[in-house]
Amino acid sequence: MKAECSIVKDLLPLYVEDMVSRETAKHIEEHIKGCNKCRKELADLKEGAALSTVEKESLPRADAAKPFKKMMRRVNRQFYSLAYAALIFLIFLGFGWTAGNNLMYNSLIMPIVGIFGYYVFKWRAVYKVPALLLVIDLAIFAFQLVELGFADTLMWTMLYAIFVLIGVAIAFLLHYALKKEEHK
Repeated sequence: MKAECSIVKDLLPLYVEDMVSRETAKHIEEHIKGCNKCRKELADLKEGAALSTVEKESLPRADAAKPFKKMMRRVNRQFYSLAYAALIFLIFLGFGWTAGNNLMYNSLIMPIVGIFGYYVFKWRAVYKVPALLLVIDLAIFAFQLVELGFADTLMWTMLYAIFVLIGVAIAFLLHYALKKEEHK
């Protein structure tokens, strides 16, 4: 009778879903009439309960993901901190190269600043990154770290702000395109 019970228990989910042949269904019904364990298993299945204790133990608990989520939040904060530090470093580097021979590198650096800015600030990068650029550039001017006049500092800051906004636009378009692909 034990072997027959294990076979019937294996077939019960299919029986409940009406996916067994008539002969198999009759065999299961005859077995259930004489077996209390299998009858209880069938009742549990019809109520939506799990098949067995082994399956109950294998179901993930709702609170099992909490440590992972906490760790991912910490990692995400570290990435934001690194992106913010890279943003400030690149602004200093770019404006430091303004008075030198490496001026053309800024056409590459400032869009990257915009991309980092979009990662840190999302859509608010449109006004926050140019404002941060202005504050840092004015601080560089005030401390005479670069030998430029005030008018030149403002001119270069506006030009760099345009490159930064191009970088923000690129980051936004990439984000939008990848989000579209994710939903397909």
